[in-house]
Parts: sequence; C-alpha cells; structure tokens
Amino acid sequence: MDSNLPVTREETALALDTATRPEAVPNPQEQQVQQNLAVALLPLAIIAFLVVSFVAAAWTFLAALPAR
Repeated sequence: MDSNLPVTREETALALDTATRPEAVPNPQEQQVQQNLAVALLPLAIIAFLVVSFVAAAWTFLAALPAR
C-alpha cells in the first residue's frame, strides 16, 4: 500500500520577472496609491457618531436638571 504523502517540489528559488509585465512600474515613486473610499471614511463616520451620541446624551442630561 502506498503512503499518502504530499507531493514534494524541486528545491528551486522562485523568480518573479517584473520587467515583462505590462503593469510593471519602473519607478516606485510614480506609483499611485488607490485606497478604498469606504476605508478612508470609516474612521470619520465612527468619530461623527460618537460626537453626536455624546451631544445627545449631554443634552438629555442637562434638559432633565431642575430649573433654578
């Protein structure tokens, strides 16, 4: 009965040929960073929600104080 072992690969290093790819950029300084807009606006939305919730809580607390 043959043992069920994983296939072994040859011990060769992987080489990435970036010069022949059409999307290769020769100068790393010219690369454009494309950040997802939702990722950029998520912290802003969280901060805005916290500010609005604290203002509403403070308003509710101050409105419940007895009048002088």
